[in-house]
Amino acid sequence: MGGQRGKKGGRVPSKGCGRAGRLTPQERHSLEGIFARIVRSAPKDLTDDLPPLGVEMWASQMWSIWQRATLVDMDAEAVFAGGLIAYAAERATPAAMVTLRALATVASEPYRAKARRAADRLAAAGVAEPAWTEVVGRAAPTEAWLSHDPVDDDGVSVMVGFDGPAGAETVGVYVDHNLGAMAKDAFAVPAGIDEVLTSLRANAEFEGIEYRPVALAEAAARWRDAFAMTDMTLEPPVDEDVWHLRSLVLARLATMPAGGEVPEPPPVDEAERERLLAEFLESDETVELWGGGAGDEVEETVEHLAAQAMTFSLDYMQGTPLRFSPVMVEMFCLDWAPRKIAADEDAFTLLPEVLAAWIRFAGRHRGIPEESIGQAVEAAYGYAPEMIELSQDPATWGPAKIMALAINDRGIDITDQAALDEFVGEVNRNGGIDLLANSLVGRGS
Repeated sequence: MGGQRGKKGGRVPSKGCGRAGRLTPQERHSLEGIFARIVRSAPKDLTDDLPPLGVEMWASQMWSIWQRATLVDMDAEAVFAGGLIAYAAERATPAAMVTLRALATVASEPYRAKARRAADRLAAAGVAEPAWTEVVGRAAPTEAWLSHDPVDDDGVSVMVGFDGPAGAETVGVYVDHNLGAMAKDAFAVPAGIDEVLTSLRANAEFEGIEYRPVALAEAAARWRDAFAMTDMTLEPPVDEDVWHLRSLVLARLATMPAGGEVPEPPPVDEAERERLLAEFLESDETVELWGGGAGDEVEETVEHLAAQAMTFSLDYMQGTPLRFSPVMVEMFCLDWAPRKIAADEDAFTLLPEVLAAWIRFAGRHRGIPEESIGQAVEAAYGYAPEMIELSQDPATWGPAKIMALAINDRGIDITDQAALDEFVGEVNRNGGIDLLANSLVGRGS
């Protein structure tokens, strides 16, 4: 969900710059023009009366530009960030000093040290320092809090309070449980965490949200893991503030205790899953599925579909086991089920009823309010028509589903490894998985 995982993603590729491995003189001249504009504008953006947190936010957003760029056979950070620092270091002006001091607050190493040393050299040469030099980037973590919705549990906000010469500040990261626990959003405000919590609790929009303190080491682990997951995802669906504040968050993370871990609920083993599925099939929630009586084929279909809903909830979502929020329902119906579940149109027509029954069953198990269960059930029926339509479009099918449908269509015994190997070879010889998918349209799949 939320993009494919693999090599570090979420980067905005550039068109490349010149010959592989180096810049042309013309490109160097163009870059210097960009650097000159940045340095000239820095004093206007980073005024002496700007809150120090604002300085860090400016530098973090600036850093995000080249962090997300790629160049052919060149390190974008070295070309852009390193180039800007080198450019500013050669100009003994207050504007260059402002630029270097700001970048030194959040830049990744070795650029942070380079910017700091360059600024120190300018200071030694008599260049005036900005008024915020002595206070910016000196805040230390004081406490951490976590906020979450105990019913839907779609994610948690991990907020850390900082204090220092510039006063109290709060930095927060929203960790999305529906997207593999990636960093989905972030914020930074020049206010203490007590003030932030008071404001959140007074906001009717956040009614039902719970707040609890957590150890700084745990908060650090949650931030670290969330950004690692975002980096692993190709084109992650995150708010722009994640990129803009990334360097700031990572700079603050470096000041927090290491060695913490993110608590995880105990896994639901196979025996417990089988017990839950058997209990579901015998529960009151399934009564309407059987109608005037159902044969073995219907019972097998219901069991298979319920198992898929349970698998999605337990294995593909983070957070509270067995949860099924309205947002999860949307993801299940419009992405996961059409892509993953190998079933015919009749089964997908039944799926909304099975999903609604499973949501009621799981909600009763968790003891959540009927109103919340009803919202998720309503979503299941609301997305049903589009889900059924998507399930019949081979463009939405994943490779595993295509192969499973084709194997079933051919009547191949899945325990016959030789037959499976022969079929895979045939698929590869005949144009691959996409042509195989098209061949299944209109044949009960």
